[in-house]
Amino acid sequence: MKHIATGPKDVTVGVGDMIELHLPENTSRDYCWSTSRVGEGLVLRDIRFVPSKNPLPGGTGERVFCFKARRPGTWPISLRMRKHADLVADRANMTVTVA
Repeated sequence: MKHIATGPKDVTVGVGDMIELHLPENTSRDYCWSTSRVGEGLVLRDIRFVPSKNPLPGGTGERVFCFKARRPGTWPISLRMRKHADLVADRANMTVTVA
């Protein structure tokens, strides 16, 4: 089993591998990343926030999504950055090929 950390770019992994997707997020502005689509060959295992190492207010941290490759195929992951008022501010997409 491999553990792959990436930004929103296409990757190829094996069945059972873990994919960690890192996206910048500034929670002080009331925006956060959420999944809008995860292909059925992938399982979302964990979502966590890693705070900024900058102690000043407004420092950008990272939202980390952890997926496990469940079965072979090419599967999409779509995420949206939204303000809590439900307006879309940004999007990120990638494709995971499980070989």
